[in-house]
Amino acid sequence: MTADTGGPDMLDVLVPIEAAIRDGQYDEALRQLAAVPAAVPLPAALAWRLGVLLHQRGRFDAADSCYQRAELDLDDQHRASADQAQVLAGWAATRWAKGDQVRTRHLATEAVRVAEQSGDDAAMAAAYLAQALAAFGDGDRAGNEHAYARALAAAERAGDFGQQLRIRCNVGSRLVEEGRYRPAVEELDEAVRLGELLGHQMLLALALHNRAEAWLGLGDLRRARSDADEALARWQRAGSPLAAFGLTLTARVHRVRGATQQAVAAYRAALAMGEPDGNAQVLVEACAGLARISYADDPVAAARHAERALSMPSAAGPTVAELAAGWVALCSGDPQTALRYGERVRSEAGRRRDAAGLAEAMELVTLAAHRTSPGTNSTRAVRRLLADLAEAATIWAELGNEFGLATNALLQARLSDDRVAEEVAYERLRQIGVQEGGWHVAGPLAAIGPTPVPEVEVQTLGQFTVRLAGTPVPVRSWQSRKARDLLSMVAGQLGKPVAREALATALWPQARTEVALRRLSVLISTVRGVLDPDRRHPADRYLATDPATVRIDPAHVAVDAVRFYEAARAAIAADSASTPKAPPSGSPDPAGATAADGDTRLVSRLEAVVAMYTGDLCDDGEIVGDAVWRPRAVLADLHRETIHRLARRCLRLGRAEAAIGWYLRLTAEDGYDEPAHLGLVSALSAVGRHGEASRRYQEYAARMREIGVEPATSAPPGAGPRRA
Repeated sequence: MTADTGGPDMLDVLVPIEAAIRDGQYDEALRQLAAVPAAVPLPAALAWRLGVLLHQRGRFDAADSCYQRAELDLDDQHRASADQAQVLAGWAATRWAKGDQVRTRHLATEAVRVAEQSGDDAAMAAAYLAQALAAFGDGDRAGNEHAYARALAAAERAGDFGQQLRIRCNVGSRLVEEGRYRPAVEELDEAVRLGELLGHQMLLALALHNRAEAWLGLGDLRRARSDADEALARWQRAGSPLAAFGLTLTARVHRVRGATQQAVAAYRAALAMGEPDGNAQVLVEACAGLARISYADDPVAAARHAERALSMPSAAGPTVAELAAGWVALCSGDPQTALRYGERVRSEAGRRRDAAGLAEAMELVTLAAHRTSPGTNSTRAVRRLLADLAEAATIWAELGNEFGLATNALLQARLSDDRVAEEVAYERLRQIGVQEGGWHVAGPLAAIGPTPVPEVEVQTLGQFTVRLAGTPVPVRSWQSRKARDLLSMVAGQLGKPVAREALATALWPQARTEVALRRLSVLISTVRGVLDPDRRHPADRYLATDPATVRIDPAHVAVDAVRFYEAARAAIAADSASTPKAPPSGSPDPAGATAADGDTRLVSRLEAVVAMYTGDLCDDGEIVGDAVWRPRAVLADLHRETIHRLARRCLRLGRAEAAIGWYLRLTAEDGYDEPAHLGLVSALSAVGRHGEASRRYQEYAARMREIGVEPATSAPPGAGPRRA
């Protein structure tokens, strides 16, 4: 673009701006620029520097204006310069941020042509970066990756550390988009280090923001919040509209957690900040997020937000908006529309190498198909749906996305009616930090709904509690303590029938057998009245009896002890069937990585099972005798065995600090547990805490001698005294 300079007097007003840029006084340069009439053209060298500065602060409209005012003469190839290439590259990046893909592509192509003609490495780095953005907008991941590699090489040749930082931020963002979260963290660790070294606050904030997205992808909500909060604070201190990016990420973390009110507040604040500059990335993300959150309470608002998200151009493509629209449709009872969006996203995500988007789209299509066709309830059809979900689970596992993996496990458990697997998956979600509000956000959890509340739920591990349709039964309803004791004892038998005579003897040890049996019959009637106060069901619906036995009907009563017992046995069996392997080192090893991911999932499963054990069976001291002692011992031993396996697997996977915590718990509960002592010594040695390992070994040896057991002659490496 060529423009009249307006004479030497007008050019004089640019001198202070150029001086301020040269001295690094960027705020002063922008203040001076605001006083320059919009009709005054800008030399290319000044225009691109001001444009980049404004772009990095999120002031896209002002940056666009600077580029438009630049003095360019692209028709004269002999006058093509590095500064002109920088203008074109910066302008392309600004149009990309505003969602103008056609203009981005054209400007990036021109920038590459002019930069290569100039032979300037810094200009080529900027031009290739613009080319990478254009390729990303087109969904050309291979072209995007190639352009970034060329950009980084050119920036390194030029010694342009600022451009290197920017490229690393963008490469990290691309890796996040592709679901390659661990490589993204490594790339962005380097970007954060470089940003701190250069003191470049805006790009450092971007690096932190992108790393927070990678942590979120890995399900590490704590680190995601930490990096997101720091990035947001830096942008806010600078008064940058880019703080809107930080707000959308904070909102997304809240949305995943199920903290819906906090998410809504952050999304609305992001909208308010993103709208003045037309920041397409922020607006699409915020509208899509609000659509997901609003569907339950305000379906009209949800549809409006989804429509707006779909109508706006986005450099990242339509995946975010169409997934939101698809889940809103499915959760609102329109599976046909959901299926259409899901199939479109599945195709687009595959083309863009968006693994996370592909996995979520597969889940959307599966659930929508399940709702659409009546025939999908057949055994064969359910198997097919489960196979599709299992494929999506493989993707989540490869990504290392714990939230996606736990959610998928819940979907599979619900479709296959596996209550134990559902409980384990639900516990995994709780451990990740997902709250009850997560079931009200349009997505997989809301689509299947929360776990149905049991008609009757009996909690026997730790504090005894009975709930009817989720509401605790007050103590006064029991009429006598014996009624609660009876239900505790029967529930503690893990679904097996209990002999009437054994119950009578345990409850009334001093009474004659025939008297105790008569009292038991009265007490059974009392318990049935508590469990079904309105007498709406047959008498033996919850507490089934025959002349010789009493048992709880597991079809109608949920017992925490039974759930834990079944889940623990299944997890131990899975652990026994899997040989732990150390994470791969050195050259990439896909098979080793898959094995490591499988071991990681087993650790998550074992952790979930351990969390299900909230205390010993009937641990209030009121009930005595074999009717309680035996099942209590069985469950306690199963709990310890699960912790042992969890600690061993953590140690073998290189998670020694986690193993130390589990072994300390075991040794605190039982000071004579030899495997736990030796495991603790090994774990301490693995992290280099040799002095503590030696002390723990001596404690172990003393405990063994107390009970007449010869301690192991040699401790694991590093456990014994160290000699020169």
